[in-house]
Amino acid sequence: MVIIWSRKARRALSKIDSRYKKRIKEKLSQLDDKTAPQPDIKKLSVPEDRFRLRVGDYRIIFTPHEEISDGCYVVAIKRRTSTTYLHEERMPYGNSVY
Repeated sequence: MVIIWSRKARRALSKIDSRYKKRIKEKLSQLDDKTAPQPDIKKLSVPEDRFRLRVGDYRIIFTPHEEISDGCYVVAIKRRTSTTYLHEERMPYGNSVY
């Protein structure tokens, strides 16, 4: 699987503890592995093309890559709090692949 990281997501990942970094990278690499347990993925309501992958207290916001069939574009990494998803209606994760 090809994983493309946004600048914002790379910056957020660099600030996370190394044990969580490893778990996040493992979960992302297992997205296309049919033998691995099904990851906790949910489709977000706003914006419509985004998905949420849960890894412990962290949420990885990603979108399938349009040009690469087995790829994904990681938009953001957020630590789950009571306000993690409140901004979705007001401001989508406005990062572009290009």
